[in-house]
Amino acid sequence: MIVGGAMLLVGWVILMGIVVEVIPAHIVLSLSAYALTLIGFMVGMMGAIAKIRIQRSRDKFDI
Repeated sequence: MIVGGAMLLVGWVILMGIVVEVIPAHIVLSLSAYALTLIGFMVGMMGAIAKIRIQRSRDKFDI
């Protein structure tokens, strides 16, 4: 979950740098930043869902 959040944040920072013209805009950099953001979102969501499932299974057996 932390890795996914970090990937998401780095992708956003790269894209923001391109928008404010701090980083030169190249198509490969734009596509890789978009892919990094998308993969980071998916990894983060999978981590959050896994954490919720683990917590629910612990709660089920604590009764």
